[in-house]
Amino acid sequence: MDSVADVSGRLGEYMLKGWVLTDQTCKSPGCSVPLMRSPKGRTPVVMFCANCDESPGVPRPKPTIPTSESASSATSGSEISRSSTPPTEVSSALSSPVFAPPAETEESRRRRQQSDTASAEIGKRLLKGWAMLGDECPNSRCYGVPLVRPPMAGGQKDPRKECVICETVYVTEADWTGREHLVPMGSNAPQPNNTGALDPSMPADNQPRHEIRPDVTPAREPVSSAHQLPSTSAVHSRSENSTVRGSYPDQALEESSLALQSTLRMLSSRLGTLSGSGAMTDPSSIGQTADAISKVTQALSHVRQLQWSESCAKHVLPFVHNLDDFLPRKINNGTLCLSFSCVTHVDA
Repeated sequence: MDSVADVSGRLGEYMLKGWVLTDQTCKSPGCSVPLMRSPKGRTPVVMFCANCDESPGVPRPKPTIPTSESASSATSGSEISRSSTPPTEVSSALSSPVFAPPAETEESRRRRQQSDTASAEIGKRLLKGWAMLGDECPNSRCYGVPLVRPPMAGGQKDPRKECVICETVYVTEADWTGREHLVPMGSNAPQPNNTGALDPSMPADNQPRHEIRPDVTPAREPVSSAHQLPSTSAVHSRSENSTVRGSYPDQALEESSLALQSTLRMLSSRLGTLSGSGAMTDPSSIGQTADAISKVTQALSHVRQLQWSESCAKHVLPFVHNLDDFLPRKINNGTLCLSFSCVTHVDA
């Protein structure tokens, strides 16, 4: 007879084939499995036991009655096997060693205390509307501490990510291959390899806290188009201020342009190396490098456009001293033109 699991499996298999599970049980002694009836429309109607019958329509094998010779041979064989088989010794020792927890050390206690402190701090931040992220702090002294992000007005995502243990604020940056990694925000931010994590000897209340203040600045109202034009003196002062401050954007744009040019030369050299490797060409690496070259070229084009705009503004605005210079003047032939103080005037 089959096991209960085998019988259940066969019942399910035949029910999927259209057989009907009836309320009649098998009449074989010791078998109480419900009989199955052949699918509707099939003739003749066949009753089938999933335990006793091998398959529908196959007669059951008749039980064999052991004869005296077979019984005597079986008895003698069993006696021989009993006499030749030694008794099995049951060992009272356990087959596997008992698990013993590792000994408690100062490092394990510090990690447990750090984990408890991180859980408490993260819970406080979550109640204030912060979000717990899937990124972990890259600090070597922070063991699996998830970073949290402050809330931001308007439903936007704040790019800053803070660790509640070492209190380092991170931002996500992408390298030239497009892979993202966490870097400390600001030039004076501590590096992950030398930042100090929570000191167990110092109370939690005395730990330094440099929390990120959530950005809750309300949205600015749209500027009405009915505002009056600024006065002439205001325009003149702004032109002078723009001239004084013009060196700072120019310097930043020049540094950005040089950095992009250096990156473009490096990527071009890498693309040449990958393309000239012969049979060992890697299409995926070539595609990534070409994509990076395209992005760097676009960025360099934007920087050069900004440099050109700054240069034009620096040479034109200092010559404009009065708003009257923008007013059109009529000349003898009836046409209108704009005259600037930096351009030769046309006498009316």
